[in-house]
Amino acid sequence: MVKKIHIIANLLPEASDASTDQIEKKIRNQAKIPCCTNIEEVLIEDTEETIMNLTKQGVSSNVARNLVDLYTE
Repeated sequence: MVKKIHIIANLLPEASDASTDQIEKKIRNQAKIPCCTNIEEVLIEDTEETIMNLTKQGVSSNVARNLVDLYTE
């Protein structure tokens, strides 16, 4: 049976200074995950962009932030 995992991680504050490509390369090179042969995909989401998109759709900024925080916890 083939199994896969999905890991959602919150990045450190200093990661906001790095580009998405730099973060992805660092994760691929340094991640040590037990029982993992390779990392197929690294998806980095800018939560501030998501909040801005929600507010453009009429959602208040407080509600948008709460939704994103709830989703990313």
